[in-house]
Amino acid sequence: MTGLLLTLLGPLLAGLSGCAGSDPGPSSYLLPSTAPATHYPRAMAVAVAPVGIAGHLDGDGIMLQLNDIEVYQARQHRWAEDIGKQLQQRLQQRLTQSLNQAQVVSKGQPLQEGVPVREIRVQVSRFQGHHDGIALAEGQWQLLDGGGRLLKQANFSVEQPLADDGYPALVRALGAAWEQLADQLAAELGQPAATPAQAAL
Repeated sequence: MTGLLLTLLGPLLAGLSGCAGSDPGPSSYLLPSTAPATHYPRAMAVAVAPVGIAGHLDGDGIMLQLNDIEVYQARQHRWAEDIGKQLQQRLQQRLTQSLNQAQVVSKGQPLQEGVPVREIRVQVSRFQGHHDGIALAEGQWQLLDGGGRLLKQANFSVEQPLADDGYPALVRALGAAWEQLADQLAAELGQPAATPAQAAL
């Protein structure tokens, strides 16, 4: 068992061996946010769809990958808010900061007229601590135009090393991994629209 797993699972193992009466209770976490380094001055309207998450992530506990096939959902270290909602909110917030002339809203809200419209859809297959001492975010994103036509899609896999031991460090690393994905999407959205001649190539 690696140092990361010992650190993260230590309280669980101690609880199994006794001392249950001294359990301080569960801890709850929110994803952190930082300011992006790059800004894109492009006027547009962006709708961020609810983030889809894999079934094994659909729970309150923070997920750990113990080895190549085994995962564990923490009982004492939980998300303070539904993780799918947190991911959508953080993505929307990051894009708003990066695309400083764009309107960025949740899908279903009114969109500005007279500007290009884009929709972002993200499906997350992994968002968890990994036994190698990293935070891992994996999945697929899609970029659509205002009429629902698929413009581009790609798989993503972002790894972020933990800066320290423990669940707070894991949550911060997961937040940093998600911000990397948001910055990739901001770069895609920040590119000038293709001309009809370019689109035909």
